[in-house]
Amino acid sequence: MFWSISGVTVRLMESATEWQINFYRCASLAGFVAVVLLLRYKYRLFQIIRAAGIKGLGAGVLLSGAMLCNIVALIHTSVANAVLLMATGPIFAAVLGRFVLGERTSWRLWISIGLALTGIVVMVGGGIGRGSLYGDLIALVGVGFFGCYAVTLRLGKATDMSPAVLHAGLSGALAAGLIVLISGQGFSAPTTDIALCIMLGIFQVGIGSVLFAVAAQSVPAVNLTLYALGEPVLAPLWTFVGVGEIPATATFLGGSILFVALLFQVLTDSKSARSDT
Repeated sequence: MFWSISGVTVRLMESATEWQINFYRCASLAGFVAVVLLLRYKYRLFQIIRAAGIKGLGAGVLLSGAMLCNIVALIHTSVANAVLLMATGPIFAAVLGRFVLGERTSWRLWISIGLALTGIVVMVGGGIGRGSLYGDLIALVGVGFFGCYAVTLRLGKATDMSPAVLHAGLSGALAAGLIVLISGQGFSAPTTDIALCIMLGIFQVGIGSVLFAVAAQSVPAVNLTLYALGEPVLAPLWTFVGVGEIPATATFLGGSILFVALLFQVLTDSKSARSDT
């Protein structure tokens, strides 16, 4: 639910650019997560960060890539397209896990992949006529980052990987800040926009990511994937209620196919988990 408010919040901003939004969102995320980790671990904070090691740092950089792409995609395509395309991350992670982690790939997964690719083609193809192809493609790049992030979390599952969210905020703010400086955009933006960016960093991605990281320690991966589907369901709804943005026909069609693929993948993982036990 926290993750799903990014689209409508970005639409409510006056004039902040995507890189200004990314900078203030990531910077506030880093500050928030630093406080949470300090309260949670106190004097053991640096020990926990060191324990996460290079895997935690790598996961954070990959997550920051996904977050940066998310905002750019929201600016250049519809909220529904951005969140639905980004929602295919678990399927991409499953494919990547097959090659990186040696996880088995069932015929059911390949059905999910085929359906997801079909839905992506429909949605991205529809974006050509609407002039939102760039945003759709950036969302797909974000999918790649998120899939790699999920696999990296699995590689480091023996340790607490919550410091990865801190690394994500810091590296994202650094990257966005450099782009703001190089492009000459400057950091000046309407006060309301900056406040909304800080709200996104703390409430949307901050609380959402911390809750997800904590839940990942005890909640089965299948359940986590299912709960995460709440974002692509709710985000277009909030945007419709807040600013009246109505998804295109291609988004409804392609999004429906994507949802079938995602649900099929969840059911496949669930069946595999039961058979393993």
